[in-house]
Amino acid sequence: MHRLMRIGIVTACAASLVTVVPGAASPAAAYCFKGIGRWKGDRYTLHVRRDIPRGWRSSVRNAMRQWSGIKGSKLRYAGPRFASTARSPAFQIFRANFADAGLPDVPGIAFGTDTPRHTSSSVALNTRFHWNTKGRMSQRARRTDVWTIAVHEMGHSSGLAHPYASGGCGRPTAAEKAGVMYVNWTRKRYPNADDRAGIARRY
Repeated sequence: MHRLMRIGIVTACAASLVTVVPGAASPAAAYCFKGIGRWKGDRYTLHVRRDIPRGWRSSVRNAMRQWSGIKGSKLRYAGPRFASTARSPAFQIFRANFADAGLPDVPGIAFGTDTPRHTSSSVALNTRFHWNTKGRMSQRARRTDVWTIAVHEMGHSSGLAHPYASGGCGRPTAAEKAGVMYVNWTRKRYPNADDRAGIARRY
């Protein structure tokens, strides 16, 4: 809770649980930047706080690596630094009880991405969900895969928004729906060509 107070309760893009119904909007681009900024620089180290269980480390590391070194992009992530106690790192991931903090009832949130060129971003994972590292996802059972949620939220930190018509990005294409930035409660661990193209465009 104290960490949330320090970084501010400003959510640029939460992992939405709302079902998006395609309307008459025009077809979307291959990726979406609406309402979300990118890193000011292109090299950052991920700090994994001590409240992230040791058994989640591989999932967090693999999620981070998906966004680093994408062909055509200069964005590079170093680390992760596990059990970090660094004060105010530029990039971090931790757990929090979203209900206690007055946050939306979603698995994860990326903070700090609402400025055009952000210098810090924090990924928070909601303790009120049932987390696993086996790839199991169920909205009804509140079951969430660490890698799937972490890669999605780190995608927000990296500069990608949800490719939703409701967010002004046009009607999602089939490729966008298959990407990690489109939430549909299935296991999605690897950014697809659309996701990667977005990062290459931003960096």
